[in-house]
Amino acid sequence: MSMDKADRAILREMQQDATLTLTELAHRVGLSPSSTQRRLQKLREDKVILRDISVVDAKKTGPNVAMLVELELERDRPELLPPLLRWIADTVEIQQAWCVTGRGDYTLVVVASSIEHFDAFADRMMALHANIRKFTTSVVLKTLKQTLTVHLD
Repeated sequence: MSMDKADRAILREMQQDATLTLTELAHRVGLSPSSTQRRLQKLREDKVILRDISVVDAKKTGPNVAMLVELELERDRPELLPPLLRWIADTVEIQQAWCVTGRGDYTLVVVASSIEHFDAFADRMMALHANIRKFTTSVVLKTLKQTLTVHLD
């Protein structure tokens, strides 16, 4: 899909506040409400906008500990990769996951209610997935920036 200046303006506004009314969004991007609605629908149909969500302040929902977990996999067990990837996608403690270069193969952002909760998570992960050679965990001490906003020129 090719995007023009108006599509990018819609995306910028929606990334900041997806609760904008159609009228307010149209006003901010300088288009008519009907044109804005058509463009917004097209952005959703083309999967440019994947979903509209609420960003929750984890500190206000109870105790939470965030960790960055680096997984190193066994190279000689490629048949075990699809179950691991499904588990990553389905596990609620895993907030984000990336296939990466460097020392490890995958990096996960894991949020648990306590260190004990994370310990049980790690035990479960290792018991279920024989292709994980080792994992390294870094505990997040302070969040300096957290966003899913995509920069648009």
